[in-house]
Amino acid sequence: MVKSYFIACIIFLGAACAKTPVTTVSVHINGRAVDAPLLYTPDSTYRLALDSTGSATVILAEGFRPGYAELRCGLVKLPLYVEPDKSFDVALGFRDKKVVPEFAGAGAAVNEYLNKKPGEYPDFKLDETQFIQALEDMKKVEYAHLDSLGFSEEFVNVEKQRLHYLIYRYFELYPGYHAYYTQQEDFKPSDIYYNRMRTLIREDESLLGLDVYRTLLTDFVRIYSTKDLETGDALAHLKAKLDYIDKNMSNPAVVSFLVNRFVTDYVSSAGVDDLPEFESVYRAKVISADDREKFEEVCAEWTKVKKGQLSPPFQFADIDGKKFGLQDFAGKYVLIDVWATWCPPCRSEIPALKELEHQFKDKNIVFVSISCDQDIADWEKMVKGGTLGGIQLHDGGDREFMKAYRIRSIPRFILLDREGYIISANMTRPSNPKTAETLENLEGI
Repeated sequence: MVKSYFIACIIFLGAACAKTPVTTVSVHINGRAVDAPLLYTPDSTYRLALDSTGSATVILAEGFRPGYAELRCGLVKLPLYVEPDKSFDVALGFRDKKVVPEFAGAGAAVNEYLNKKPGEYPDFKLDETQFIQALEDMKKVEYAHLDSLGFSEEFVNVEKQRLHYLIYRYFELYPGYHAYYTQQEDFKPSDIYYNRMRTLIREDESLLGLDVYRTLLTDFVRIYSTKDLETGDALAHLKAKLDYIDKNMSNPAVVSFLVNRFVTDYVSSAGVDDLPEFESVYRAKVISADDREKFEEVCAEWTKVKKGQLSPPFQFADIDGKKFGLQDFAGKYVLIDVWATWCPPCRSEIPALKELEHQFKDKNIVFVSISCDQDIADWEKMVKGGTLGGIQLHDGGDREFMKAYRIRSIPRFILLDREGYIISANMTRPSNPKTAETLENLEGI
């Protein structure tokens, strides 16, 4: 059970605030140093100042909104529920790399319930109709169990909504898992699957504070709106999602959330070169001031490396220690590949990249690969293996070039003109036919 060091603190708080009942959340971290854990409630964020015993107590704001909360301790995210006059203590222990929470107090039962072990996975080998029924049966069992626990009506009502989306997270996984377990690599969902998915795309502004609702709503709209697209082009996918929202959704808050999520995700990975094609939609639909402010910050960073800007510099060495920078390629177009030996998508692009190098070997373009391998020996081994072409460089642990280009995932391809100005900070991959087409059409190539 939770240790007794909480008791004195709770007694003190109760005496000091006898005239106004307070709700507290007391936290103890056992066996691991954590800097300033955060408690997120529906309407506030609390930074916990742990004392020498790893303990802290938060008094929730008077009149706080009840609902789901989250305690974040480093990488640990613990689901919680806060209600007026239901104080509770939570002690976090760490055993075998697992978090073991223990609760005490008036709010303990609900939070123990939220942190129970998840149930068994459904049978993904079932056909679509059977699988949909299996999820319905699972939901009935969970609802019946919840009804038997004697929780408040308010919690039961909101928890049933959470359970609905928690269970239907398996629905999103079904196509890939079914193909794997039945060994049908070419399996594609039928109208049965998509028609059911369509009914699950519910607009409910009151659920936007629920992470599982936001996640599945986003995923279902993404999957359903792009199901008929044969292209993998990210901009085409974004336009399909925005078009679906425009034609099928009406709640301003839900529309605002989805448009912001899809547009911000696109700009975060692809930059602002295409922004004029969807900026007006963003401005018209996104009503959250916080979302708009964060979006502007993302755009501001990408504006530094948009088309027409002078490329950030680099100075990296090849395997013989000879250093190269952009100035060494003046007068030539430059196609840069930021990659690593441990990255499967990076390695899968190597044959297509070598084919491009061969195709344009007599052209006014140079191909430069910059490895970000932490273990330089892995890179050296691959370079010495002779399977790579172009100019092979290693960043030596200097990530400033990657930071400047906002590189969060690899491979990333960058195309520069003959004077070092950016043509594309997020160039199509060599395996994409558009890449060769773009290079062919460069002036003076």
